[in-house]
Amino acid sequence: MFTRTCLRRGTNIITNPGLSRFAGPLNSSLQASSYNNSLTYKSQRNFFTAKEGTMCFFGTIFFVREQYACLIHRFQKFNRQVKPGLNFKLPFIDTIEYVHDLREQVFEISSQVAVTRDNVALHIDGVLYLKVEDPYKASYGVENLTSAITNLAQTTMRSEIGKLALDKTFEERDKLNERIVSAIDKETKDWGAKCIRYEIKDIEPPSNVQKSMILQAEAERKKRANMIESEGQRQSRINLAEANRNSKILKAEGEAEAIIKKAEASGEALKSISEALKFEGKDRKTFIINYLLGERYIDAYKKMGRKENTMFIQTQPQNPIENVTSSFNLMDQVNKKTTK
Repeated sequence: MFTRTCLRRGTNIITNPGLSRFAGPLNSSLQASSYNNSLTYKSQRNFFTAKEGTMCFFGTIFFVREQYACLIHRFQKFNRQVKPGLNFKLPFIDTIEYVHDLREQVFEISSQVAVTRDNVALHIDGVLYLKVEDPYKASYGVENLTSAITNLAQTTMRSEIGKLALDKTFEERDKLNERIVSAIDKETKDWGAKCIRYEIKDIEPPSNVQKSMILQAEAERKKRANMIESEGQRQSRINLAEANRNSKILKAEGEAEAIIKKAEASGEALKSISEALKFEGKDRKTFIINYLLGERYIDAYKKMGRKENTMFIQTQPQNPIENVTSSFNLMDQVNKKTTK
């Protein structure tokens, strides 16, 4: 954790046999003299401890572990920052004041109540990932870095939740995390720390809101199911209509092809008949026309005979060609009179 303490026993961070008389880690609440006394507790005895891998000679030699930073005071004033490895200090004059872990640290943000824009109280907790980048600012820029960052994360989270409605709180969790990181990072720059990321763990609305959300989710699922069903029915009708259309097109194409084939066959038959009867030129054309008209005339009588209704027919059906010819002549006379 980010504490302004951190002298530890044994070989944890700063290794010095003179610190072994303490029951636990030292913290920044101890005065500089306490550090100095602890370092000089056994400094009157020159010794080398192979077990702990340290060497103390009048309290001047100490070791700092990798990824840790140590700040030295001289006469109660900042003097220097020492790097990991073997280091020296002046006994009685230099004191180790602060030790910081430079690795990425994880903070559990305890559950708190936050009110959304539509006045719904939520219980929210999260996890904050931070890293000390400037040990000097982390030591002198804020009194208690851990407490300051935790409180800042809580207030920032409440502020960002207050800008969103309840539904958006669940839908835009990723964007909410990004906004919280951005807001925290602006403040922690002066404290020598950088906010790596923030993750909301749990969002717990009140019980009555949870019941409403369950009902809403169920209604939404039913709505989607009905939409899917109606879309399926619509697609089914479209497919049936498309199939019917294609069937009619194919049927019409078949009928057209049959008519063409029938006409071609009739043409060949009439040609053969006219040749057999030795009709030439105009006589052949007249024969073919009269034959076709007579054929249709007879077909028309067949169709009329199938119906049960009363109908008026020609008095001389035995001469269809003459009747058809007279009908055409009558129509020509009517057309001529109309044009005059």
